[in-house]
Amino acid sequence: MALILKQSTKGGSPRKMEAPDIKQQRQALWQIATPFMVIALLVAMFFPTFIGLSSSWTKWDESLSHAYPLLLWFLVLLYKAGPIEISTQKKWIDLLLAVALIFTSIAWFLFNTIQIKILEQLTLLPLLFLSLAFIIGVKTLWQLRFLLLMPVFALPIWDYLNNSLVHLASYVVGEMVRVIRIPALIDGSSIFIPAGHIMIADGCSGLRYLIISLALGYTISYLNGYKEKGLIVSLLIAGLLGLAANWIRIFLLILVGYHTEMESSLMRDHETFGWIIFALICFPAIYFAPVIKKPSTNAPINGTSFSMKKMLVLCLLLSPGFWLGKVVVATNNTVQSASSYSLGDSGFLPHASNLPLPLVLPATTHTSRFVAPHNIYLQINQYIPKSSSDRLVPYIARQFDLQFWLQEEVKIVSVGDKKVRLEQLRQKSGLKRIVQVQWFDIGGFNAATVSQAKLLQIPAVFSGNQYFTVFTLQTECTQIDCHSSRQLLLTASESIQ
Repeated sequence: MALILKQSTKGGSPRKMEAPDIKQQRQALWQIATPFMVIALLVAMFFPTFIGLSSSWTKWDESLSHAYPLLLWFLVLLYKAGPIEISTQKKWIDLLLAVALIFTSIAWFLFNTIQIKILEQLTLLPLLFLSLAFIIGVKTLWQLRFLLLMPVFALPIWDYLNNSLVHLASYVVGEMVRVIRIPALIDGSSIFIPAGHIMIADGCSGLRYLIISLALGYTISYLNGYKEKGLIVSLLIAGLLGLAANWIRIFLLILVGYHTEMESSLMRDHETFGWIIFALICFPAIYFAPVIKKPSTNAPINGTSFSMKKMLVLCLLLSPGFWLGKVVVATNNTVQSASSYSLGDSGFLPHASNLPLPLVLPATTHTSRFVAPHNIYLQINQYIPKSSSDRLVPYIARQFDLQFWLQEEVKIVSVGDKKVRLEQLRQKSGLKRIVQVQWFDIGGFNAATVSQAKLLQIPAVFSGNQYFTVFTLQTECTQIDCHSSRQLLLTASESIQ
């Protein structure tokens, strides 16, 4: 009997050992699921921002058409990085993170309310980092820092490089054309060859090639285990290759246009042609990228179990911006009237004609046009939001057609108690010049640039003066240097209050 009792004890041992194994498996599942739970919470709390981003991500012919594949790959890598060990940290660190989360949530509410989309979207990154730091610990977050920065390539911050990239492409391709000495007139972003006009437009800036090549370089750096120095070198090489692919594409198109007298089908549809060149340049670099073997294990950290209580606290910390947004939508029923302005003693009279150089502006609530002696034209465009979802400062892109006009000079000038933007524009392949003075009134606050106007939405909205006005003065130069025309516009702008 004693022997049988001993055997049954041995036989029961494995069954008793199953409980810790099941507990560890459950803990591992929670550790895998934790970052995905945080991401799902952020999507739910800040859903309006993700809706706005999705509209950019589904424009397949624009700069963020790669966003969905990139984000899917990010989630796959995040899954492969699990189970993520949750590190312990001091209470004062949690307290600091909690305060930072509250302030960042309120910042998101401010940017969402005044419709500064780029800042609203950028706020998602610190919200992600702070939320994960609060749940999984700062030490673990630091170990995942390279992976968690990957979504930056899906945000529209890169669009602000477009104008600079157009200028850079125009310069580089222009120099390449000069080297081979084909007959061509290079005027800004336009290249005139005997058979026609080739325009390096916004879509030819190479922005898409740049973002995708940087994303590929970043992914390779992460998979190959590069540290900070290797990552920077990889991004520099990737960015240069992406831009070079675009420059070579434009240069080859100019050669094709020159030798076929603009009759080749490539001159009308060269999307696939560009991606073939991009692949031929970038894929060999991906293949030969050096691989650094990653260490098999991370540095040990003091682990702790997943806390649903802490996840609920995170919901509360993220909620201020969410609930403030609901309150503003429910209470914002103010109807704003248009503001009135004094045109001073410059002799402005109502006029039906357009500006000498018509501007491309969003649809306005009210537009007024005037003319003064010396052929000084004034146009006042007023915008008033009809609902809380409308932007106070509408999206204003390039106001004139780059295909026909070249910006020769632009500067900010102080006139009386306000600052204005003074521009000189020249018609391409011609001598006609236009001088323009422009400024903005945002609820009583003056700005000379669109970016300044965007920031001044904050005091304008909270002061209750929700209107936006664009003042534009133009005249055609009577002299080559346009000096007298500039002085006339500046004097006229000072009299307008």
